[in-house]
Amino acid sequence: MTSTDNQDPPLADDMLQAIARMTEIATEQNLSGRREDLSPAAGRQRMEQERAWWNADLPAVANTVDTVIKGPKGDIPVRLIYPTDAKQAPGLVYLHGGGWVMGSLETHHRAMRYLALKTGAVVIAVDYSLSPEARFPVALEESRAVYDHIRQAGKDYGIDPDQLVLGGDSAGGNLAAALALDLRDAGDNSLKSLLLFYGVFNNDFETASYQQFADGRYGLSREMMMAFFHHYLGPDGDPTDPRVAVQNADLKGLPPTHVYAAELDVLCHDSIAFNSKLRAAGVPGEFRVFPGMVHAFINLTRMVDDAHALIDQSAAAARKDLQLDVPT
Repeated sequence: MTSTDNQDPPLADDMLQAIARMTEIATEQNLSGRREDLSPAAGRQRMEQERAWWNADLPAVANTVDTVIKGPKGDIPVRLIYPTDAKQAPGLVYLHGGGWVMGSLETHHRAMRYLALKTGAVVIAVDYSLSPEARFPVALEESRAVYDHIRQAGKDYGIDPDQLVLGGDSAGGNLAAALALDLRDAGDNSLKSLLLFYGVFNNDFETASYQQFADGRYGLSREMMMAFFHHYLGPDGDPTDPRVAVQNADLKGLPPTHVYAAELDVLCHDSIAFNSKLRAAGVPGEFRVFPGMVHAFINLTRMVDDAHALIDQSAAAARKDLQLDVPT
């Protein structure tokens, strides 16, 4: 957890090494300037450049298929990641992070391969439309369209439509939580498990972790998060809408929901508060703050042990919810 005396907790040794590697990559790619000053298009390009090395040397999977699913405003690109040659497997719909503004199938690909391998599920990675070109609720509606399609036609993809998990990191965690609430409100109880990695769950920029890490010294700043909300909602959007600030929603009736946070992250207390409200609402699930970790650490599997620990622990939780490890 963040400290009470404004003394930063220590970075884990391998995280220090990963940050040094990020600095090398920035130098190699001639990336300079503040991220907060970049346009959305420039921010996307920079993320792709920064993440390319981290998504190399991929673990082997049985197959990957890039296709499209029809959505409310056109085709939605998706990537199916098959961990094995099983004729039918559970499905994990995954929504990537990037502040609703950045991110792609490529920026999170290595982590999603590991999630597929560890869960045994086919990962359905969603390349939802980004803001500000496609503002709220477009990304949420597209995520729902993909989930509904897999629910209806999963067998065509080798996916058991009755064994579905939903997951996401950062803004993707926000979308995953909002989608789970949407499904619940529609009377769809098909979702078996919800995996939320250092998600955006509220619009309170004055939490203890926002205050302590506001300057972005560990990557994500308060200024950047405020810009993301602005791009996502536009000048007339309501940041307190429970489909955006999901902590404002009634959380009763959600499936088992597992929440994981990074200690040195402006969003750490989003996860702490959201987890508390989940448990008060009677929603089962596990919670863990990873000490010495920074935002987006799931993508650092080439160097950071806890990136693998996060994937392993969340995958084990999902497998339990899917009853995959229960003796028959």
